[in-house]
Amino acid sequence: MKKTKNRKFPGVFLPGRMMRTMKLMTLLLVLQTFQVTAKGYSQENITLKMKNVTFAEVVKEIERQSKVTFLYNHDYVRELDRLNPDYSNLNLQEVLDHILTGTNLEYKLIDNTVVITAKQGQDQFEQEIQTIKGKVVDVQGHTLPGVTVVIKGTNLGVATDMDGRFSIQVPRGKAVVLVCTFVGMRKKEVNYVEGKELTIVMEEEAAEMDEVIVTGYFQKSKESFTGSEVTINTEELKKVGALNMIQALNAFDPSIRLNESLTQGSNPNVIPDITIRGENGFDLRANADDATTNPNAPLYILDGVEVSAERIYDMDLNRVESTTILKDASATALYGSRGANGVIVITTIRPKAGQIRINLNANYNVSIPDLRDYNLMNAAEKLEYERRAGVYTDPVYSEQVRLEELYNSRLEEVKRGVDTYWLSQPLTTSLNQRYSLNFEGGDQYFRYGVDLRYDTDKGVMKKSGRDRLGINLTFNYNIGSSFFIRNDLSVDNVKAKNSPYNEFSLYANQNPYDRIYDENGEFVEKLSSGDWNPLVSANLPKRNTSTYTSVQDNFNIDWRIIPALRLQGRFSYTRQFDRRDLFKSPESLDYSTETDPKKKGSYYLVNSRSDRFDGNLTLAYNKTIDKHMLNVGVGSNIMQSETEGESFTGVGFINPDMIFIGAANAFQENTSPQGTYDKSRLVGFFTNVNYGYGNRYFLDFSFRSDGSSKFGRNSRFAPFWSLGVAWNVHNESFWHAHEKNALKLRASVGSTGTTNFSSTQALTTYLYDFSREYNGNFGVSLAGYGNSSLKWQTTLSYNVGVDFTFLHGLVVFNGDFYIKNTRSLLLPVTVAPSTGFIDYVENIGKLRNTGVEARLRFNLIQDAVKDLRWNVTLSAFHNRSKITQLSNQLETINQYANDDRANQGTVVYRQFEAGRSQTALMVVRSGGIDPATGNEIYIKRNGEMTFEYNHNDKIECGDMKPKIEGNVNTNLNWKGFNLYMLFKYQYGGKIYNATLASKVEGANPLKNADKRVLYDRWKEPGDHAKFRRIDDTSAPYQTTRLVFDNNLLALQSVSLSYELPRKISQKMYMERVKLLLSSTDLFRLSSVKQERGTSYPFARTFSIGLNVTF
Repeated sequence: MKKTKNRKFPGVFLPGRMMRTMKLMTLLLVLQTFQVTAKGYSQENITLKMKNVTFAEVVKEIERQSKVTFLYNHDYVRELDRLNPDYSNLNLQEVLDHILTGTNLEYKLIDNTVVITAKQGQDQFEQEIQTIKGKVVDVQGHTLPGVTVVIKGTNLGVATDMDGRFSIQVPRGKAVVLVCTFVGMRKKEVNYVEGKELTIVMEEEAAEMDEVIVTGYFQKSKESFTGSEVTINTEELKKVGALNMIQALNAFDPSIRLNESLTQGSNPNVIPDITIRGENGFDLRANADDATTNPNAPLYILDGVEVSAERIYDMDLNRVESTTILKDASATALYGSRGANGVIVITTIRPKAGQIRINLNANYNVSIPDLRDYNLMNAAEKLEYERRAGVYTDPVYSEQVRLEELYNSRLEEVKRGVDTYWLSQPLTTSLNQRYSLNFEGGDQYFRYGVDLRYDTDKGVMKKSGRDRLGINLTFNYNIGSSFFIRNDLSVDNVKAKNSPYNEFSLYANQNPYDRIYDENGEFVEKLSSGDWNPLVSANLPKRNTSTYTSVQDNFNIDWRIIPALRLQGRFSYTRQFDRRDLFKSPESLDYSTETDPKKKGSYYLVNSRSDRFDGNLTLAYNKTIDKHMLNVGVGSNIMQSETEGESFTGVGFINPDMIFIGAANAFQENTSPQGTYDKSRLVGFFTNVNYGYGNRYFLDFSFRSDGSSKFGRNSRFAPFWSLGVAWNVHNESFWHAHEKNALKLRASVGSTGTTNFSSTQALTTYLYDFSREYNGNFGVSLAGYGNSSLKWQTTLSYNVGVDFTFLHGLVVFNGDFYIKNTRSLLLPVTVAPSTGFIDYVENIGKLRNTGVEARLRFNLIQDAVKDLRWNVTLSAFHNRSKITQLSNQLETINQYANDDRANQGTVVYRQFEAGRSQTALMVVRSGGIDPATGNEIYIKRNGEMTFEYNHNDKIECGDMKPKIEGNVNTNLNWKGFNLYMLFKYQYGGKIYNATLASKVEGANPLKNADKRVLYDRWKEPGDHAKFRRIDDTSAPYQTTRLVFDNNLLALQSVSLSYELPRKISQKMYMERVKLLLSSTDLFRLSSVKQERGTSYPFARTFSIGLNVTF
């Protein structure tokens, strides 16, 4: 049976008969084009009036008047040096016939090129012509069809075939330079060596990423950039081994501070909270673990479109091509009112041309709960602590007898060996999997990419996790060489499941002498303390989930009107559906006292929809004339965000297995369905001018005017600007150092803003009051007081920086010093309850951040022969904030921080005073524990000692932010192996030890606690102890005694990868095979001994990944 041979097109396969038909049609078209073109050129009229000229001068004039180019050996025309052509309106063939008459030369017209050779007959002519053959591939070895290959200085050229091959004829003896061009690739010039078949490797334009700064609006060369930035490529990003994009960023820039949550630990459903270069505003969030409402969060730009922190948290790291962190005003001014907190610009991978390529990334990881910081008492220790704390002592005889019986029964359990490790009950070692599959292909005119993604992050608390499923479709279409269209369509579904076991602290509090199961293997419902067994509720039918489905379409146009003028447009539309489900079973112990079955069980349901439009249009002019470089850009953008939602609670579920809102009996008592609506708009107009002279001196100016609906009608618009300068010292004539050495000085000043605020903060709002009715009309109550004069919160930034490469490229240093002055701070102002509302928003303060950041990289080994490279990078960051002006309207906040309940809590509340840092730690000085009584001694401001606590004696004992923090990483490459290690350190900060305040002092004797509550507390007169008397169960006042230095050194991540040699992978019918092993949080050295992850534990992760390209 005869097989049908398949031949390859870019990304598809065609049957042989169809292929032959298409080849025949293509050949006929080519021949017809050649015939018409040759005829057209031969009939063009040429006029020559020249005297005593060389043949080369005649050729130059003919090329000027016609569209042809010449190829010839200069030795053949050496004697034609005194020509006097005098022709009028002759065609090309007639002119050539006249000039070459009487010579031993002849010519042939090939396409639009005249080839002149010696007149030696057809056989000899063939010997004078050489054929250059070769193929064109990309850096990964994939063949590239449709690449234009031209002889430099001529129009003689061909295009590569479907297999990336080409063949072109030129005269022998001529030095030939081939020029290869292809859309999306860097132009490549190759010198041809006679007799050798060429393999030409072309690189993508993205390979120049190290030389280009992507700002989200315009691309700028690194040489001319005057701002402060850090650019990260995809390979660097993957080495970190982070589970999400936000965690990975902290490894590359010390000024990005990842605010670790001591309560939420490794909870996969809590978005990490980060800041860049300190906090520009007051963070008054009730829940600091909610990153979505962080007023100091940076702006995230994904492929030119603003997105939420949640979208970045959930995105696939394998889709990221590059990330740019913009920090100072010169870098962020184009974002105007949104740029003060820094901007993170992320660009996704573009489809590559060539035959269909399949890339698979598979990752499997194991997450293990990290309980190293827990030091709980065992059963015997806990019982002894209770005895010493007086739990079993009562002046009433009958009660004393009961307590002794209880003690003895618990003691018997301890003697039987009961020592329940409650911490293990809600925890699990989770096995997670992540898959990313990419298909791409096309030619220089049309490219396509399909990305499929699925991953699970189950978390270390049972039945918790976050599942992600997504698809992305990308199409690039090039109309000629100057007009490009791109469309990205992405659909993502994320489902977050919270653990039914509730908070982890619930199990850390359980007594180890209590059994979980009875003799029949059933749960013990009530424990010896009288509390319910938390495992009973945890194993009932329950639902606690959050889900969102996002559909986003980005449409982009790029028109290079002329080489120096470029028009770009982008329009994005996002539709997102969010849903929140919280079901509590009617069998829950919370309903143990409820007798009406119609009130047992509840279902809280929230549905919301949001629409976001984001469009911008930019026009950029780039021109270099002699030593002058000028880049001018103008643009505008509009945004609108609209959200609508509803929520309600249904009660009365007869069947606990029917987890469906329709099974509810009624709305919850005294409640009704609730609704929310929010809408905001922003419009901006901006311009940027960048001028350079001699690649040495650069001046950059940006201006933007923004209008937002979030501010008062009297202050809708605000201007933002920046001015930056740079000096490339290494391009000066007096610089005689090694070519790898470089020195660049930078400086900038500018004004930016932030809009991380409620859209209704400037509006007066009302609520209908259906309880008040008059004559058929209902009343309204004031819900919020507006402020029509509410102004923009702006930040004036100063930055000076240096980029220095020395010792022949061995050492690279980048350093910056900055000052950021934020004014018109937006804060809620508390008013008297008699006004009918609680507070309103006002501009009432100023804040200054001053800081230094530095990165030092040592390229210790760079041996290309041995394929060995090793570098070490050290980074450091220091920032201090200071309140420079503050309204007395903040007295209410400070009064709350001085309330007795606040002063006995585990969290030291911030107090805002002019002249202090907003993160200053304010507590009363302690004189230690009195050996005679076991009580704490307080030191007043005047130095006197007392047993009476007074909040007026508070002092600043340090700052909660470190004095210095940063990273140390090392990267070693050898013959396909790569070893990467990342260390994190911080020094000089202060922290109030919450564990000592709640699990050592202030510990409830009825619950388990830290071992130090038994061994380190005062027990009898004469004891010199660190902590108060053991029978004092009151919460301690916040003093310096529980304040510690917060110093840290941690091995944050380790990764080891190996890429198979190309020859081996190709034998396996694969283009690339790479194996990756990684781990996070291997060790941690801290000066503070306290519990971490109290609501959700931290975890250590061990991963194995495989990357395969077909």
